[in-house]
Amino acid sequence: MIGRRAPAQPAYVLHARPFRESHWLLELLTPNQGRFTAVGRGSRPALFCPCLVRTHGTAELKQLGDWRYQGAAPVHQGAALVQGLYINELCVRLVPRFQVDEAFFGVYASTLLLLAEPSQQAPALRYFERRLLEATGFGLDYRQTMDTGDWIEPGSYYRFDPARGFCQGSRDDNLPGSLIQAIADNNWQSDPALSVAREINASRIQHVLEGRSWHSKNWVC
Repeated sequence: MIGRRAPAQPAYVLHARPFRESHWLLELLTPNQGRFTAVGRGSRPALFCPCLVRTHGTAELKQLGDWRYQGAAPVHQGAALVQGLYINELCVRLVPRFQVDEAFFGVYASTLLLLAEPSQQAPALRYFERRLLEATGFGLDYRQTMDTGDWIEPGSYYRFDPARGFCQGSRDDNLPGSLIQAIADNNWQSDPALSVAREINASRIQHVLEGRSWHSKNWVC
């Protein structure tokens, strides 16, 4: 039985693969239904283009009815294209189906715009990874240690446990509280902040994936 026709909503195509003759199996990200799979027909929809779509169906596999582009893709080639594919893979692998999160949809859209600016690419990716982890229930607490519950202090040192978060450490752990706070504030003036944030986020994501493959993890800065 075909379900009630849903109203049109903004969307991005995260992934598309052939499905039967002249059809595509699409992973869509929307503000009103979250991430879900839909069957579309015709030419392959472009990635990274803001769309307006209408779907129908009551099952997990929706049917894509009307759809049209709402603008051009902000990323086209080079590093920005690779990084766009990276955030798409993370969405497909981590965002639960039908988890509605309008704020995260906005983060995804703004990240694509920032990737078009070379100087903003690394900070945009680190912020996206952090917000993705928060949106999926695996966000990190940058204020307190997970083993003792103490506040993280700028002059103290800590270690990072991918399963729990920041824990009490020593100078040998080489993760000062001031650096943790800089990352929490998206303050990238400290030289190692971006690289340390990349390592922390990657370790956490790998833990969340529980050994599942993550093809694009070595593609980005």
